[in-house]
Formats: sequence, structure tokens, C-alpha cells
Amino acid sequence: MPRRPSAKQLAKAQERFKAALTEYIISKGARPSRFYDFGMDTPAGLLYVSVHDDWIATRFDDVGLGRQFTATCDRSYNPYSGKWNFHFFGETVDSLDPDSAIAFFGFYLDRLLAWKPLCEPTGV
Repeated sequence: MPRRPSAKQLAKAQERFKAALTEYIISKGARPSRFYDFGMDTPAGLLYVSVHDDWIATRFDDVGLGRQFTATCDRSYNPYSGKWNFHFFGETVDSLDPDSAIAFFGFYLDRLLAWKPLCEPTGV
């Protein structure tokens, strides 16, 4: 059974996690925002993003488009608020591995950035 990290070890892992994930989302086009820490343009509209010590909070500004996208990716989503969060916490420092978190979150973010929304009917 893995030993629990000391408070200092955990704080250092959380700092690395937050720095690496913040750098990653900026590299994907995120820009400062007032609602969450960052906002990024996606085919599903504006996606708000905040990186915390051991999780990433995201929220679709357009809940309807967020619902359309998440229906295609089999990833939990709140259809009422537009929240689409990613949690990485655990009892070991290894659970906060930035490379693993980037690979996991990046998989879904890349799918979102490449996604094509359903066309709206243009009328008769």
C-alpha cells in the first residue's frame, strides 16, 4: 500500500500539476477570463477553464452545444450548468502526474477542438 505523501510533497506535486496544465491549456489557445481563469474558443462555443491543485474545472458557455458535443464523447457532463470537470486527486503524489493528466484531458480537448456541430435546419 502506497504511503501518503507529506504535506510538503503534496503541495509540490500540486504546484507542478497546476503549472503544467496551465501551460498546456495556454498552448491550446486559452486566454485570461473573468468568469473562470481562462476561456477558449471551440466549435461548441466558449469553454471556460480553471486549473486547480488536483482537478480541472471547465464549463461550456453554450450549454446546448456542450450537450451536443459531450453526447459524442462518452464523458460525464452536467446538461443543466454546462460543467464538464476532470478530477485527478488521490492519496499519492503519482495521481497528480502532469503528463498523465495532460494526456487524459488533452484527449478530450483535442476531440472538442476537432468536433463539427450538427447543422441547424435552414428552413424550407
